[in-house]
Amino acid sequence: MGECSRPEISIVVPTYNEAQVIGAFLDKVREELDKHTKCYEIVIVDDDSPDGTWRIVEEESRKDPRVRLVRRTGERGLATAVIRGIREARSSLVIVMDADLQHPPEVIPDIVRKAREGYDIVVASRYAKGGGVEGWSRARLAISMISSIVSKILVREARKTSDPMSGFFLVRKEAVRLEDLRPRGYKILLEILAKSPGARVADVPYTFKRRAAGDSKLGLRVMADFILHLIALSRLARFAIVGGIGALLNLGVMYLLLPIAGVDASSIAGIEAGILWNFILHEEWTFKSKFAKGVAKRLIGYHVSSLAGIASTYIVMRLLYTLAGVNPVLGQAIGIIVGFIANYTLSSGVVWRGAKAKTL
Repeated sequence: MGECSRPEISIVVPTYNEAQVIGAFLDKVREELDKHTKCYEIVIVDDDSPDGTWRIVEEESRKDPRVRLVRRTGERGLATAVIRGIREARSSLVIVMDADLQHPPEVIPDIVRKAREGYDIVVASRYAKGGGVEGWSRARLAISMISSIVSKILVREARKTSDPMSGFFLVRKEAVRLEDLRPRGYKILLEILAKSPGARVADVPYTFKRRAAGDSKLGLRVMADFILHLIALSRLARFAIVGGIGALLNLGVMYLLLPIAGVDASSIAGIEAGILWNFILHEEWTFKSKFAKGVAKRLIGYHVSSLAGIASTYIVMRLLYTLAGVNPVLGQAIGIIVGFIANYTLSSGVVWRGAKAKTL
């Protein structure tokens, strides 16, 4: 096929110190795509690699205009590089993949075919039927699978795919609001899924290959970034953290007042202290309402919505203390756990449902 004014497919590749593999990667991708179309582009977004990755790409771009270099000299990070690449892409269908040849180019046609069926996000999945990984230790496989499970628990939209942690995927540009994305770390797909609740999502299985050269970027910092990113994306996670802090305050107040006020009064005082503290943090952080108009109504509503949790906390504490002789502070701690799910459901679905919130 001849040259085209607008590419049918854009391949976006974030790179940092990939000089050992970038040449082979470009050759393999072009070899695969040339079987199907000549109308594509490969956008390499390089973070000013000290090993000269960008120089190799720059030389390739002189020989083949379908290869484009975006060299970033200030900003760093895989997720932000991917967003920059999607912005630069000229096709509406954008595939994101790594340059280390762990994402096999021969899967690209399958991904594109699925997108042309009408899907907005197509995930190359290691965990879909027919997918897999090569050369991973049990520990790394366990970390990956646990991360996927936790993501699905905390981020509803992540349940649309079997592999929300994949770094190999396609997005339809018009289906993703790039301005809403606040990327962090390496797991940009999770962010895209969370911020695109109406997107149609499909999986395409693939086998994650052994790294051709260089070192894996998985480490403690990457895992810490993932945890912080997950908290930022998940209201449930933030609600649980706030609830944990409130529970400590609840128990602390009860413990201090117990010798003075007795079991019942100290329990009620602890509950109210926890409610007030939780409300402040939910306004500021969990639901991002920032004490906007209607705060008094939400405060009253939060007290009302907490009745189920309050009742559970007190009843469980009383039953355990009276019938089983359990220490009342321990009984109250168990009651707090029992009331958590009801409290979150009512708070998110009723109290803050209509509150104006800033974009996460």
